[in-house]
Amino acid sequence: MRMMRQVADSGTYRILQVAPLTGALGAEIRGVDLSQPLSEAARAEVLQALYDHLVIYFPDQDGFTRERHLEFAQLFGTLQKIPHIFSVDGYPDVQIVRREPGESRRYVGEGFHADSTFLATPPTTVTMHCIEAPQVGGDTAFANLQLAYETLSPAMQKLLAGLRAVHSAARLFGSRGADPSQVMMKEMKVEEGDAEVTHPIVRTHPGSGRQSLFVHAAYTQRIQGMTAEESAPLLQFLYQHCARIEYTCRVRWRKHMVLVWDNRCTHHSAIGDYDALRYIERVTTGGEIPV
Repeated sequence: MRMMRQVADSGTYRILQVAPLTGALGAEIRGVDLSQPLSEAARAEVLQALYDHLVIYFPDQDGFTRERHLEFAQLFGTLQKIPHIFSVDGYPDVQIVRREPGESRRYVGEGFHADSTFLATPPTTVTMHCIEAPQVGGDTAFANLQLAYETLSPAMQKLLAGLRAVHSAARLFGSRGADPSQVMMKEMKVEEGDAEVTHPIVRTHPGSGRQSLFVHAAYTQRIQGMTAEESAPLLQFLYQHCARIEYTCRVRWRKHMVLVWDNRCTHHSAIGDYDALRYIERVTTGGEIPV
């Protein structure tokens, strides 16, 4: 089935210089200095670029302070802390993604997933500021879940319509979680990890109106109304379908780069092919109930 990535014509951008990364998603953005407040016109174009490309990054953003990080992230929604991630002292909404050289604990975020869908209102966007990056390795891969949905057969789309999936953090910090000493996160209560919520398997983006798949192996437990065994064949097909190489891009981190991804309609995966300091600060937005 032919892929049809629907994006705005490049001529609609008057301020931004937008260079798509792949045919599926992702774009490098130049033409704005994020260390300074943006005009209303620039803000509108940045938001449009996110809707068009789902993952956008701004290289060479020297002077991007934590205060600007917080202000810029709010262009995309209401601030929302993720419960198991450590925060920067004095900045509770700025959270830490850090790995030291020689770190023995496992890489968090490997394998395609969406962030924190065990919450009733999962994150909508994540804005990342790269403080230090390896010279080689440590990239992040992303996948376009709008394309993944749109390339399903009409019969499969009809089958999925109205289905909901059960999500929880049971495999992260619940009763089926890993040894907490081997994972870089706050200590959480088991009952918090085992708490379940349901979300639609197909959700509609409130900004673009496009539909996307909204399941992944990290937090999706089963289809509502089915057992885990009954759900497994369909869910496994969807996980594999979402990870098809033609739906993906790969972003290489560089110092002073700012990146935003739309958590509603993308998967991402950390790539643990490095042994060096990698330090990124993130600000998350949320507050939407998926529909």
